[in-house]
Amino acid sequence: MSHSVEDFYKKCAVLHEKAVELHRERYKTADKYDAPKCNFLVDDIRALARQVIHGPVDLDIDFGKR
Repeated sequence: MSHSVEDFYKKCAVLHEKAVELHRERYKTADKYDAPKCNFLVDDIRALARQVIHGPVDLDIDFGKR
């Protein structure tokens, strides 16, 4: 199964959203944050990053098309 540039972009956008969520959770207050939620988000980000790294990208895409 090949992925389009749009699919690749969407996965990267989700990675960014999850990283922002992690940052907000970790730094919402100086002393109190939900450590299990932060660990879950880190694991989720790592899994999605693996998909981006190892997922097939269709390099035969005509980048001139919209």
